[in-house]
Amino acid sequence: SHPQTVRVNVTGGQETVALGRPQITNSAFTQALTESITKSRTFSGVIGGQSQRADYLLTVTLFSMDKLVFGRTVSMEAGWTLRRADAGTVVWQESIISEHTDADIRLATEGAARNNIAQGLRKISKLNFQLTR
Repeated sequence: SHPQTVRVNVTGGQETVALGRPQITNSAFTQALTESITKSRTFSGVIGGQSQRADYLLTVTLFSMDKLVFGRTVSMEAGWTLRRADAGTVVWQESIISEHTDADIRLATEGAARNNIAQGLRKISKLNFQLTR
């Protein structure tokens, strides 16, 4: 949707340590988000490494990942912020809550993350912004 490039930064992720308490790492969420941006063409490209400059910086902060008491539903909340890389101006910011239910808690966790990414990219694709230099 957008002809500009983006750099992705994910914070707040954790390794799964306690049985029954789902988590997702920063690197796993970054990889899934990067692949989703590329596949959906939300931006023209995702810039990795520090040698190249991106037009935008997308920061996703994983606030919470919880298994709900009833059933095998995982709920996830993440704060999404899209900034212009040159000026640091916030273009869009929103907290997104997603859920997924599966008999396997790992699959429910992955589904909640996928749903969060899908919601975030859907919202970004609807943004009407122009990059001016």
